[in-house]
Amino acid sequence: MPVVPGLFERLAFRANLAPSAILDVHGGASLHAAALADELGVFTALDRPRTPSTLAAALDVDETALRTLLDSLVAVGYLARDGDEYRRTRATTRWLTPDGEANLAPFLRFWVDVVLPYWRDHATRAVREGDPGETLYEWLGDDEEAWATTQAGFRSSASLLLDPVADELGDVEGLRVLDLGGGHGAYAVELARRGADVTLVDHPAALTTAREAAAEAGVDVDIVGGDYLTADLWARLDAPVADPPERVPADAPVDARGGATAGGDGPTRGAREGDAGDAGDAGYDVVLLFNVLHGHTPDESAFLLARASGVLAPGGRVVVLDQFDADGPTNLADIGVALLDLTYLVTLGGGTPDVDAVNRHLGDAGLVVAGSRTFRRAPGVRLVTADRA
Repeated sequence: MPVVPGLFERLAFRANLAPSAILDVHGGASLHAAALADELGVFTALDRPRTPSTLAAALDVDETALRTLLDSLVAVGYLARDGDEYRRTRATTRWLTPDGEANLAPFLRFWVDVVLPYWRDHATRAVREGDPGETLYEWLGDDEEAWATTQAGFRSSASLLLDPVADELGDVEGLRVLDLGGGHGAYAVELARRGADVTLVDHPAALTTAREAAAEAGVDVDIVGGDYLTADLWARLDAPVADPPERVPADAPVDARGGATAGGDGPTRGAREGDAGDAGDAGYDVVLLFNVLHGHTPDESAFLLARASGVLAPGGRVVVLDQFDADGPTNLADIGVALLDLTYLVTLGGGTPDVDAVNRHLGDAGLVVAGSRTFRRAPGVRLVTADRA
């Protein structure tokens, strides 16, 4: 939980009588404690009040050490204690367990196990030279466990907006949907569940989570591993492709920012090899770029939006979801976007996209912006829809 100082402490911090930076130290420790609790299964096991002895036996951990962890979680508000029994707070049940509305615990573990270790090795270079030298995705390499942690974290974060975003897309029954960079599969699976014919494209190593999610939900999703910044990938998609823009050479290899690398797996099903132009008048009704543009340069973003426009069927729509570089409705939104901008620089050599620049790219791609929506539960996030002119 966020470490919230009391009234007199807040006054002391405002008057600069106490070092407010200590809150960042407490916050970092709180983050690690919560991630550790999830790793050990503490939050899930506390589906009812338990004593440290019964909980330690259930989790096969040392009782004395567990009590220390439990007391730290009580101090920051994740747990409550009644006598010798510990229980989850309502906030923990709602936001950090499978029993709640959205389980963000895997997102905490992604930060602790992946982002922060990467940050320590790359942040200095990223700020000194303007790029981290290698992206987070390149750094992950062939580490299947780290990839699983990463995609589980992305899927966890997406759960906050899954229903409202899917609802915003309207009735997708029978529509062809292309999900670019949607490796965790949350949106692809939900739209398939709602009757859409979905094709998902991402880094080959990122697709295990999507396959598992589709299998668990009992839906079909065409899963394609490859590089969406090369003509080779687009030629393998079952849709017509417009001529690529000149800004980025169609066959030029690029880094893994945004989650795709050259080569990799062929389509899991459905998407066929060869000249995409053979598809005739076929096309996608909706193309999604959800949390993709922040990993790319403006030229690469323009390329992707032009490609997306080129594979649309008549009346088709491109939908962009991201944390945009714009004044947010709240202080938390501004803080979140600013910190994410830094995070994207460090991890991807990118940054939060500028909404005006994205709108220009959409116009250059022959698209007309049809709507823009923000979400109260995710300050700083914006959904932009654009229709084929």
